[in-house]
Amino acid sequence: MAITSAASGTQTATLDTEHTLTTQTSAGVYVLVVDASNLVNGDVVTFRIYTKYASGGTSRVAFEATYAHAQAMPNIYSPPIPIDTEIKCTLEQTDGTGRDFYWNLLKL
Repeated sequence: MAITSAASGTQTATLDTEHTLTTQTSAGVYVLVVDASNLVNGDVVTFRIYTKYASGGTSRVAFEATYAHAQAMPNIYSPPIPIDTEIKCTLEQTDGTGRDFYWNLLKL
């Protein structure tokens, strides 16, 4: 099975703003990887993945994880998420100082 990068980049967080990292519409199984090494004590960030159950459906949260403070293991991986319609990945930092987050959406 080949693993490719569907999209990647850096997002500078603005507090209390949900930033869209990427939206993909190609069928596949996806894993979001985020580098949270810039987090320090007092920072809080939430990563969300939205999917549609079918074409024409409504985008809904399929995965959500919140991390606080400096991370001992800063490479954060979502579970594999299969889609045939749409996947949207976001991040929202709610406390601390806005940080830079490097991310990569892998397609399995």
